[in-house]
Amino acid sequence: MGGKNKQRTKGNVRPSSSGRAAEVLTREGGVIPGFVGFGSAVTSELSYVPAVHGAEDIDNLVDADFRLVLRKLSKRDVVTRLKAVQDFGSMCQERDAEEVKGVLPYWPRIYCKISVDHDRRIREATQQAFEQLVLKVRRSLAPFLKSLMGHWILSQCDTYTPAASAACQAFQAAFSPTKQPEALSFCKDEILSVLQDILLKETADTLSDPQSVTEEERDTKYVRMLTSSLLGVKRLLSLLLPEDRVALEEKLAHLVNSGKFWKYSKHKTPQVRGAFFEMVCALCEFMPGLVQAEAARLCPTVLLSIDDTDPVVLPPVWEAVLHVVSTIPDCWTHVNAKKGFLPKLWALLKEGGKGMAKALHPNLMPLLSKLPPQVTDPNLDFYTTFFTAFVQGLSSERAVTSPSESAVIVTSFVECMRYCVLHNIEEDEDQRKIRTMLISQQLLPLLEESLRNPSLQNGPLFLLGTEMLISWEKRAGLHSEGEANDNKDVFQRLLVDFWEDLGLLLVRYVDNEDADPQALEGVASLLQVMRYPERVNKRHVHKKKSVRMCFSKPEDNEKTGVEGMHFEDVVCQLAQLCLVHVNEKNSERHLVFLSLLLRSFHTSRVFSVSHRDEVIMKNPAMHFLLERVVVWLAEKGRRDTEHLVEMVFSSLYCCSRQETTRILSHITTMDLQWGIILQIIQRACTDPETLQSCSDWLKGSVLGEQLLGLTEELCKVGSSSYGSTSSTSSHSWTLISLVLSQRHNNESLIGEVYMEKILEKLHTTLLETKSLSDAGNMEPLISFICDVASTFFSSVQDCLLLVSAEELLLTVFQLTAQDQTHTHMSDSLLDKLKKVCAAGVQSLVQHCDYEVTEGGFLHSAAVWVTKQLLTVSLDIKGLQVLVLAVQSLVETIISVCDRASDILIQFFTLLMPSQTEWTRLRLALPPQVCKSIQIFTVENSGNATQLLWRSCEERTLLLLNQRCYVTTLAIVTVLYTENDLCLSSLFPVSQSKLSTLQVLCPIMTQEDRETLVALATAGLVNWQENEGEYNVYGCLAVLLCCLQANTHVEEEVVLAILATVMEWRNSREDWFLFSSDISKATAEQLNLSVEIMRFLSWLVTHCPTVLGGSQWDFLLCSMLAWLETASENVSSLWNPWVQLFVCENAALIVKLNQFFTSSSSELLEKLPSELAGEWTDFFIEGIYNLLLPLPVKITGAYITFGFFSKKSIGMALTYVPVPQLNQNSLPPRFIADQKTNLPEPLQTLLNTFCPLLLFKARPLQITVYHLLEKVMPQLPECDGEGDSNKYDDDRDEPCLSPPASLMAILSTCEELCDNILAAVQVGEFAVVQPLSVEYSCILGYLLSWKLLLTFFKSSPSHLRAHYAQYLKRSCSLNKLLLHLFKLMPENPSIPTDGVEWELPHLACSVYYSTVQDLPAMVRLAAVEKFTIKYVSPVLSAQEISSVHTSTQMFDSMTVKARSAAREVIATYSVDDIFIELVIQLPQNYPLGSITVESGRRVGVAVQQWRNWMLQLSTYLTHQNGSIMEGLALWKNNVDKRFEGIEDCMICFSVIHGSNYSLPKKACRTCKKKFHSACLYKWFTSSNKSTCPLCRETFF
Repeated sequence: MGGKNKQRTKGNVRPSSSGRAAEVLTREGGVIPGFVGFGSAVTSELSYVPAVHGAEDIDNLVDADFRLVLRKLSKRDVVTRLKAVQDFGSMCQERDAEEVKGVLPYWPRIYCKISVDHDRRIREATQQAFEQLVLKVRRSLAPFLKSLMGHWILSQCDTYTPAASAACQAFQAAFSPTKQPEALSFCKDEILSVLQDILLKETADTLSDPQSVTEEERDTKYVRMLTSSLLGVKRLLSLLLPEDRVALEEKLAHLVNSGKFWKYSKHKTPQVRGAFFEMVCALCEFMPGLVQAEAARLCPTVLLSIDDTDPVVLPPVWEAVLHVVSTIPDCWTHVNAKKGFLPKLWALLKEGGKGMAKALHPNLMPLLSKLPPQVTDPNLDFYTTFFTAFVQGLSSERAVTSPSESAVIVTSFVECMRYCVLHNIEEDEDQRKIRTMLISQQLLPLLEESLRNPSLQNGPLFLLGTEMLISWEKRAGLHSEGEANDNKDVFQRLLVDFWEDLGLLLVRYVDNEDADPQALEGVASLLQVMRYPERVNKRHVHKKKSVRMCFSKPEDNEKTGVEGMHFEDVVCQLAQLCLVHVNEKNSERHLVFLSLLLRSFHTSRVFSVSHRDEVIMKNPAMHFLLERVVVWLAEKGRRDTEHLVEMVFSSLYCCSRQETTRILSHITTMDLQWGIILQIIQRACTDPETLQSCSDWLKGSVLGEQLLGLTEELCKVGSSSYGSTSSTSSHSWTLISLVLSQRHNNESLIGEVYMEKILEKLHTTLLETKSLSDAGNMEPLISFICDVASTFFSSVQDCLLLVSAEELLLTVFQLTAQDQTHTHMSDSLLDKLKKVCAAGVQSLVQHCDYEVTEGGFLHSAAVWVTKQLLTVSLDIKGLQVLVLAVQSLVETIISVCDRASDILIQFFTLLMPSQTEWTRLRLALPPQVCKSIQIFTVENSGNATQLLWRSCEERTLLLLNQRCYVTTLAIVTVLYTENDLCLSSLFPVSQSKLSTLQVLCPIMTQEDRETLVALATAGLVNWQENEGEYNVYGCLAVLLCCLQANTHVEEEVVLAILATVMEWRNSREDWFLFSSDISKATAEQLNLSVEIMRFLSWLVTHCPTVLGGSQWDFLLCSMLAWLETASENVSSLWNPWVQLFVCENAALIVKLNQFFTSSSSELLEKLPSELAGEWTDFFIEGIYNLLLPLPVKITGAYITFGFFSKKSIGMALTYVPVPQLNQNSLPPRFIADQKTNLPEPLQTLLNTFCPLLLFKARPLQITVYHLLEKVMPQLPECDGEGDSNKYDDDRDEPCLSPPASLMAILSTCEELCDNILAAVQVGEFAVVQPLSVEYSCILGYLLSWKLLLTFFKSSPSHLRAHYAQYLKRSCSLNKLLLHLFKLMPENPSIPTDGVEWELPHLACSVYYSTVQDLPAMVRLAAVEKFTIKYVSPVLSAQEISSVHTSTQMFDSMTVKARSAAREVIATYSVDDIFIELVIQLPQNYPLGSITVESGRRVGVAVQQWRNWMLQLSTYLTHQNGSIMEGLALWKNNVDKRFEGIEDCMICFSVIHGSNYSLPKKACRTCKKKFHSACLYKWFTSSNKSTCPLCRETFF
């Protein structure tokens, strides 16, 4: 068995083998010896995969895959073991049962080891795998149960809940509930042996290998095993049968007799202590004899541990206490209750259970019932101390802050009090004193405290106290179902004493001029709960946080509360006191209290209190209402009337329906504030019963007439003055809205007659606003009407069945369909009207039976729109508003209606003009035609289709302008899809037919487009000499429409068409307009040339390889000839057709440039060999010799520049090569006294194009910029050549200038920008009208600076200093920065396509380039000064102000701000540690860094202090938030550090700065934890996967 490299003994021809040795031993001895950890599976010893059988036997017993997995289970790596366990479970599930059974002999030892593994994931996976094993082998597991069951029970009590749950699930899978006791009985001795060994013999070092496991992990495992063992004993006892428990008594006695066992009650780990007491509970329950024998040690251990308030320990401790006092009668003989038990109990009660009231206090009443007299004597003192400590516990910090804790304490208090009263009901003096003490010294003071404490009021005290009183009343015989008992007199006297004392208490609170409103509300709440406890109990069950009462009439089946004359006497006394204070001292708080009282106590006796005479009245409630409440309501200046309204309805509960109607009608006519009427109606609608009793008044004429008069008054006041927005008016409009929209059982709240009249009045008012010249005064009124109408339309079903409602909706629609210049309404009001209109239309068309009938809304709207179109002179804006209104109407109908198509067909049929009207419109030329066509955008209208078809036949389609194109397209789509269009009938092509085909082509089918191509090709190829150019132009235009729609065309067809065009070049050269005066050309001739250009552009893009050399020559020569023609006819560019001619020629040039510069080499190889060279050597020069002078010629002719777009000359000029610009053929242009080192062509180029940067034509300015940008990088080279000469000539310091022509333009632009932006303050955003003169000046200025910065960036370093000196002397950069800060938007963003965003975006771009290319100059120039002068004061003040006004509160940290010193001081204190930080904002904030200075510090190490200072400084420098947010993050960091969480050793912070996570990724070697993000950054930056501290590989 030596090493591989050792010398083998002579004659030993075979290497040593343990397997062979085992075979020899087997042959000799007949059995496999069990030594060195090996043993047979049938014994109780653990076994493993045996090596003694040899390789052959192993293969026979265990599958190879299983063997591999089992070997992996012994590896040290956690991940390997976890994966092996998971694979084992999967294999058990997938393999045959016989293969799995082969593993069983070796499974017990493996299971006993890995089921208590350090890693909880492995423990959980082990149980899951065990379950799969159990399900597969079933009964075959039986021989191995004794080896497994001990650790199986241990695993079922694992402290990691998922692992314990998995073990229990495996146990249930193995044994049914009836078989579980049998299985445990079979293995009970082995189980208890395993558990006893762990509890009495094992230590942390014996359970784990000290050499391979850290001390922390060893201790953790030991604690876990102890906990599981103690709980395992409990589980074993609970599952065993009684006879089996008796059999175990001897072994358990050995365990209980051990001193080590009792030490677990004082173990330092709460889990162990908790498990110990749980086991004690099990012993008391299942082994009472054993417990009785050990009472001397058990009783002190349990009863003197009640002060252990750990959340894990306290519940089992108190469960054990109850078991001990119940199981061991003489338990108190082993404990000194007076000195040991009770003082701890009092301390615990005074502290409210130390936050564990939910676990502690429910046990107090059972404990109280088990306390013997020797513990409680003297009873009076004991109960006094007991309940006093109880009440003091309610004032503990935890009880005050936690309503649930307080509720538990109160509940337990009342339970114990009820118990004490019931057990002290004798007539002797001692028990009488106890009862008196409980009432006067405990219950009443607690009730008094609750009157001042809202949290106690919202708790269960009132309800529980009421239930206690009811139980006393039943025992006193005051209830009909009361119990018969001998102590009736005792409870009667008890109740008398209670009500007498409570009455004095409540009177003391109420009979006070300065009574606390909170206390009065508490008194009312107490009495209301006593009156209706059942109602409160329902609410309390469903909503625990607060107790809310319902104050309506009690239901018939509701149980009544406290009864008896004493209760009502107290209520009457309090009501009388309230009336005295209200009448004599006008006390508002007592009036509110009286209202609260009457909500629950609306009885005749209570109402009769207000009458001092003895006259018997028929209805005291009605008399009280008329004599008292109505008078209070009528008082002037009363603001809060809600409680008076409640008092009204409390009185009405005692009135009949007729009396209710009469009283409410009287109140309505009293000229009260409308807000009071609103409150009365709202209160009447709160419940069905009240609404039913008030329905006669609501639908009656008195209220209806009052509301109608109110509506008229509001409309009158609103239209005549500005005062319609007062609070009174607001209440009035709310009232109108309520009565119109509120419905019950699909009935209106008020009479429908009055509802119609109110809607008619609102409609009339809106109609009047349309005729006023200035609607500004009416805007508040219209806004109120909108609110009312919106609520009405959206709330009331079938609201549009009222004629007045439809008329109102029509008026609203008309207001939304008119231009604001006529209605004078604001945008917000118009939006509100649109929403009202949408709500009304939705409500209108939601009914399935709705039809467009005469007089209805849609009919009237269609007639009105048609009238507007036919008779009213509308401008473009008015037409747009009208169209948008109709569009919104149609969209609303479609969105909510299933029958939208039918309704819309009816609607659009009404919109259609008649034949006479249509003819008149068609003859009136575009404007009116556009109006009609744009309105008729509907796909389902057959009339619209017929109308369009007729217009196409009558050649009227040409009258449509561009504004109608999109709408026309939609209508033509309907025409094409609904009609069989004969395409051949459209040839020969006329102007109208061509327009129709151009619209139809994009939406045609592929087959129809191919048919069109065939027809157009035939027309082109078969052309005749005598044919006019128009037929050819039409065919070519139709062909191009199809080609641009991606219609497939054969190459032969394309070549045939091109051959035809080339034939025209020879036979009809005049069609091409080469070298001709195009000012004399007709529109048809120009259009034909344009179509030929488009066709050639399409060939270049789609079929370049089809063309041969002659065809390419024709294409390129024609392009150049057309360009020459355009260059010679600049004076004719005023003609739009000529502009189109030039633009398409330029587009062809762009296509050719893109083709030759962007095509792949493979594509270019397929072209004629000499083509690329000819393009480069000849055509490029010819093109740009003609193109470069063209902008100058055009500007000299003062032609408009609408065609300078990306598809025209400007785009073509951007492709000019740099060599062509350097050697241009422009006419020489020089300026006198202009110092320059540039060659003549470049100087001429600059002098020619720089002035065009200021030309008022944006496309030309952009084009010139792109041209000059190409040559800017070359210009510094010229200055570099002449630098030495200049230095010699001038003795002064040289100061080179950028190009003089550019600087001249820059100087001119600078002056213009100064004048334009003079009125704009720095920091404000200057809005420039797009395409105005100012816009052109600023655009030229910014483009000039872009060119200058490009020039500066391209210059070498030795020249850059000279240029910088020049810019510094000229102060140009300072002015630029000032202008940029006026042009840059407040919140820069990516620009949209709109021209209005071009200048702000360009200004941001220039600023970025300036900071990038001239950083030092920018710092020296205006940015620092500008920031300090304009930005820093504002930002600093805002930051300091945000600290002042912040509502964020910190525990243990205070934050103060000093605005004058720009400082924020944060003071952090916890225990003996005191930290003070001073955060200083720099003068140039936010450019400079925020500094964090050290104030005072106590109890913090220097290194830790430096780390925290660095953390805060880093947060404040790099965070995206405020100082308060940075401080909050820093405080959390420090808090976590004090909680014991160590810093991440990469960023030295507990909380990560960006994702706020805690360090969780731990190194397995050094155990230090890091943030995941920090580790990722560490690994990626270091290119290693090692721990930052110990440098071991990080897994």
